[in-house]
Amino acid sequence: MTRGKIKLEYIANDAERRASFKKRKKGIMNKMNELCTLCDIQGCIIIYSDYEPQPTIWPSPLDAQQIISRFRELPEMDQTQRLFNQESYTIQRVQKSHKQAEKLQRINRLTDMEILMHQCMAGLSSLQNSPVNDITEMGRLAEQNMQDIMARMEELEKNRATTLQMGGTSSSPPRDDAAGPSFRN
Repeated sequence: MTRGKIKLEYIANDAERRASFKKRKKGIMNKMNELCTLCDIQGCIIIYSDYEPQPTIWPSPLDAQQIISRFRELPEMDQTQRLFNQESYTIQRVQKSHKQAEKLQRINRLTDMEILMHQCMAGLSSLQNSPVNDITEMGRLAEQNMQDIMARMEELEKNRATTLQMGGTSSSPPRDDAAGPSFRN
């Protein structure tokens, strides 16, 4: 049975909040234990809460102290090399979203131009009232399509020539009768 999506909001009921804290604390400690075991790393967790007088420390206070002191002995550049704060994370996500939006806008623009070009070729639309930049874009798109078609034709011609050189036959079988198919029983 799958769990439903949980709203991330403050739990008002004190008993529920305490029970949720205990479950999640146990879960995060299990995850850290798995991470350290599977990836062969050293890690520690220190959890402070209002429910317990002393912080919970995993794996042990001595081990956690050793890991933290080793970390502090590293040069500051190494300590902050992969450090993320909420602001830099948000900026990075916004920049990534902007790039993705720009890419989708370019794709949509090309699709719109292709649709307009096909409508014009079918006689369903006219370029009479179209802006100059749309006509220019369609010209570029038509040139690109022609280049793609020419490249594909050259590729097919090369494949055909290679097949013929190797003693292969063309894709259509030879016919028995020049007048058409015969119906023999």
